[in-house]
Amino acid sequence: MDEAPLGKRGEACRKTRADDFTQRGTQEVVANGLLEVVLIRQGVILGLWANNWHEQREHRALANSALRNFAGEMRTNQQAVQKDRQYHEALVRELQEFLASGEPPTQERYQQNVHFQGVRPVMFAHTAWDLALATQSLSYLKSELAFDISKVYSEQNALQTLENSFLASAFTPATFSSENLKGLITAMKFYLIDVNIQEPAILQSYEKVIPEIGRALPRSYTR
Repeated sequence: MDEAPLGKRGEACRKTRADDFTQRGTQEVVANGLLEVVLIRQGVILGLWANNWHEQREHRALANSALRNFAGEMRTNQQAVQKDRQYHEALVRELQEFLASGEPPTQERYQQNVHFQGVRPVMFAHTAWDLALATQSLSYLKSELAFDISKVYSEQNALQTLENSFLASAFTPATFSSENLKGLITAMKFYLIDVNIQEPAILQSYEKVIPEIGRALPRSYTR
């Protein structure tokens, strides 16, 4: 009489163990699935972080390279402007004295009283600027510094445009064909007055911006 209840109890135990096993299996599947989701999410986050870090590193490298190029090019242009500053100031004084004299403005008197050795325009280098525009390096600089650098190149371009316009209009094959040089001397005088205003302003910009670039560069780039 006891065999039937014992059989039922054994079957119930086996069923319970099977249910437990099934439940544990389901839990493991869910746990593994959640773990995979977490790992995938972490992998995506790490991938995005690594990509962002790599881009920022490239941007810093481009910015530092651009700054170093700007500093070197500005120093070159600074020396070019300084080289003929005294000559331009002396030349415009001589031209003013020549025109203020009551004597006829002849070529002979011009050659005697004016120490003319050409107008000596400044030929500004701008490779660093062109490269920065091509690589979009300016967008990786601090806005104030990028503005100051852009202002320097705008000032250089304005002076370069003035020089090119004057040279194209003032000096032609017929320039010295007339004995009376008053028209040419007057044009040259006003041109040099503008030059003697713009050149000191550009030199002041160099004195301000070049140290700013130096401070923005890492020490490894300034050595």
